[in-house]
Amino acid sequence: MTHRRLGTRSARHAKWGAALFLLVTIALVLLDLAVSYRQVENEAGHQASGLSQLLAERLSAGIHEAGLILQSSNQIPEVQKLLRSGGLPPEAQQNLEQKLQQQLQLAPYLSQIEIVDTACQTIFSSDHKGAPRARHNEFCRWLHRVEPQEGSYTTVSHSPTEGGIVLANKLYDHDGNLIGMATGLINHNFFQDEVSRLTVGEHGEILVLDQRQLTVARWPQVVGRDPQSYRPLQPHVMLSRDASQMLFSAASSFDGTIRLYSVRQTGNYPFQVAVGISRQDFTRYVWDKAWLALPGWLFVAALTLLALRKHLSNLNQHQLLLRGSERIRESEEQARLILDIAPLALLLVNPRTRRIRHANAPARELLRLPPRAVGDNTSHELNLPLKLQPVEQWLLEEEDVLQREVELELEDRSRLWAIASVQRLSSDSHPSSLIALYDISGRKLLEQQLHQSNLQLAEMAVTDPLTRLYNRRHADMALKDEISRCERYGQTMAIAVFDIDHFKKFNDQYGHQAGDDVLVAVANALRDTTRNTDINARIGGEEFMVIFPYTRLRDAHKVMLRMQMALTHTTFPFVEQRITFSGGVTDWRPGDTPPLMAARADRLLYEAKQAGRNIILFDQDTP
Repeated sequence: MTHRRLGTRSARHAKWGAALFLLVTIALVLLDLAVSYRQVENEAGHQASGLSQLLAERLSAGIHEAGLILQSSNQIPEVQKLLRSGGLPPEAQQNLEQKLQQQLQLAPYLSQIEIVDTACQTIFSSDHKGAPRARHNEFCRWLHRVEPQEGSYTTVSHSPTEGGIVLANKLYDHDGNLIGMATGLINHNFFQDEVSRLTVGEHGEILVLDQRQLTVARWPQVVGRDPQSYRPLQPHVMLSRDASQMLFSAASSFDGTIRLYSVRQTGNYPFQVAVGISRQDFTRYVWDKAWLALPGWLFVAALTLLALRKHLSNLNQHQLLLRGSERIRESEEQARLILDIAPLALLLVNPRTRRIRHANAPARELLRLPPRAVGDNTSHELNLPLKLQPVEQWLLEEEDVLQREVELELEDRSRLWAIASVQRLSSDSHPSSLIALYDISGRKLLEQQLHQSNLQLAEMAVTDPLTRLYNRRHADMALKDEISRCERYGQTMAIAVFDIDHFKKFNDQYGHQAGDDVLVAVANALRDTTRNTDINARIGGEEFMVIFPYTRLRDAHKVMLRMQMALTHTTFPFVEQRITFSGGVTDWRPGDTPPLMAARADRLLYEAKQAGRNIILFDQDTP
């Protein structure tokens, strides 16, 4: 009966252990996938920001270059003659057309140049075959403005056929008189050449938007539909925003795909560049990693269930248990070797000579070894020296290492963080050691940045920025915790609420800077007269609270009197007035709540004010 009970208990423990092991492994896999998703999302955000900045600079440079070309039209004699006389002989018209075509060749994305008189009528066009483009009312208004600094103008033409960016430049004669303007058109296709050399993923999107968030150009192009007919981007989740760009997640108005967009202003021009990277593209790595992790976890689960089944079936067979346990031990060792040495950067090294015999592709890239030739599937030895510390020292000392986080030093003295494992393989004729490396340099950097940010945020959340005391929010939480502790253990606790007398009058007389100096002086006096375990907080403009854990009412009152005396001897430059304060002290009573204790202390504070100020009252009802 005893053996049966032991067998049942052992079987129950084995089942619970197997279930717990599988739950822990799947939790670790999910945690790793979540971290990987956050990393690739941050990388996609940086990529979108960099591409939007690059495209904004290119678009701004292109518009500026087109404006310079239009400005140079003022130097063409035929243009001056055309605007003064209203017409040209056929030979002069041919010469003007040739010169305008030469200017268009300097900027291939500038599709057309037109010469417009002061009546806003097109009198000459570089594209004599097409119809003159209709004028906008804002061009006429801009043309006759008197501001000399407004020599150029840029706007958008939303036309399905000849839409795009329209530029204009005023033209003057030799006497400085306005005689007309030169306009140019950058059509919808201008953006394709700029973005064709960039990579935004298979499902990425690049937009040029005007001030109304209407689409001027899109890559890839929309076939059969006008891009301007789509609604503006509507941010779903705003990730970051500053003066130069916005980074947010939104659904595309063209195909409904959720993308990570970086929208950036194009210099001083009324355009924005939006670069969208599809989540389908930058999460592909996470999905691939998940599909690779799933067979591994299933393999581990299969091994675990197989071992459990063997263990349960062999409980009643003592003779077979020894041989079965030996086989299980061997299979567990093989499984541990497969699991611990992850299929990432793998090296096969001779521990005696410390020379590399074999290395897979990740290891060659990590250690900057010569890459394997395409189609070379032979298993010849590399026979290269291993220059990697402290792995060389581990091999020299014949030390086995299992998943150790270590900072590695490469041959060129560069350093990186990695998870390293070293396993010796039993072979007398050909001694070998298997080395596995997993680069975690990026994770280390993110951990350090996250730790620093968390420390700063935690301090800012509970601290008053002026006095460096705790703020009202932290004081309320601390008071609630102390009351709970008193209710649980029956301990004593007191609080004091006080404020500075005539502080508003002091501010009006000496200024807010002097008022801030007084608040800081009160905070310093409070720190000097209280214990490290006491909780000092600024809960209002000139109102403070002190929480005294494990303190009787009269002891807390004495502390406040000492602080009153210390503040009396404090002098302030350029201020003759003595600083005093009034307050009330009360202690915890059974059934008290934070609002009840605070109200009692506030009532005593009010009575102290009515009694003439510079008084610390404590609750007389307390025995």
